[in-house]
Amino acid sequence: MTSEDIRSELERSPFIPFRIHLVSGKTMDVRITTNAWILQNSVLLLDPPIDRDEEGGYNLLSLRNIERLELLGRAH
Repeated sequence: MTSEDIRSELERSPFIPFRIHLVSGKTMDVRITTNAWILQNSVLLLDPPIDRDEEGGYNLLSLRNIERLELLGRAH
């Protein structure tokens, strides 16, 4: 997977949420464009906080470990 593949989904207008499938079998959803940041060889996914009193987390995904992208539904 390349950074351009992911960038094109993030810049799609209107945006359509998508799921990232990793080679390990794990999946990660991107529902908001501002929660995903493309870095040099990876993608940083921010996890929004579940509760106002908590901090969100993040996942750093290596591009070489991303198997495919799956569109989740209609534009929001």
